[in-house]
Amino acid sequence: MNRRTFTATSLAAVLAPLPRPSFAQQTTTDLPGYQVAEINGGRLTAGHGGMATPHAVVDDDTLFQVASCSKTVTALAVLTLVRDGRIELDQAANRYLRQWQLPGPRGATATIAELLSHTAGTTVHGFEGYGPGIEIPNLPDILSGRHPANSNPVRTRRRLFRQFRYSGGGTMVLQALIEDITGMGFATYTTTEVLTPIGAPRATFALKPASAFAHGFYADGQPLDGGFRRHPESAAAGLWATASDLAKILQAVLHSLSGARDALIPVALAQRMVTPVSWRSGLGVFVTPSATILHEGRNFGFDSVMAAELATGRVRAAVTNRNGALETYARQLVPD
Repeated sequence: MNRRTFTATSLAAVLAPLPRPSFAQQTTTDLPGYQVAEINGGRLTAGHGGMATPHAVVDDDTLFQVASCSKTVTALAVLTLVRDGRIELDQAANRYLRQWQLPGPRGATATIAELLSHTAGTTVHGFEGYGPGIEIPNLPDILSGRHPANSNPVRTRRRLFRQFRYSGGGTMVLQALIEDITGMGFATYTTTEVLTPIGAPRATFALKPASAFAHGFYADGQPLDGGFRRHPESAAAGLWATASDLAKILQAVLHSLSGARDALIPVALAQRMVTPVSWRSGLGVFVTPSATILHEGRNFGFDSVMAAELATGRVRAAVTNRNGALETYARQLVPD
């Protein structure tokens, strides 16, 4: 699904004070389900409310599809490979790819860093996912735009001066790269090397989580057929997580920037991650002029946003299971 423009209202969702909904608010079927989380001074605070499904309320452990926030986890996974000396950011991705090669005018020269920053000129903005009973394509099918994939082929186009062009397709090239370099499935590697070390082991790239998860709703309140769409495009859009998990993902970036002994990646890699390349795009995150790093996402039925202030170390995240509800809820959090 196409990435939304990050709005001031959605940013307010992660910068405003945590809500304190009443029990009646938490259990009403009129509200979409949501979670919010904050890490401030090293302390995690979380809140939740609304319905995960028509018959179950949201709690702090309910998983939501977090869509393009998956890309930050993918970036961290790639940077662990750089950390370990297995790849170089400024080398062409095709040098490391085995199961598939990136085609197009710049396919032979597009670097890993360019793919991470959406400056490689790759195609395919976003992915729609797959409903119940629909055949799921494998990774080469997705990259090649081949049946049963419902997306176009991923390839490079000509572009000038490292111009920013948002591309979920480029992120899928990185999924192939991770699998080719490690010999492991993408979900296995990211769980082992990123999600578990940062304290988010329940977050998952499984097509359907084994733990309790929310069902999605369109903006008009209509439920998704089957409750959600499956996303084999894991690196770009497939993560299931809580708001607390999203907060921990950005906290891992801040932890690395501080040079902590148990940081996920070295300081130099973390600094490069949060340095804009073109427009406001760093490596797997966006960076505002006020030095806030962030990402947001939208799949059918789910919205998510996470942000961290580099100056203060404050991290915020919010997720909902109804398109558009994040902005609606954010307006309730913004002081008059």
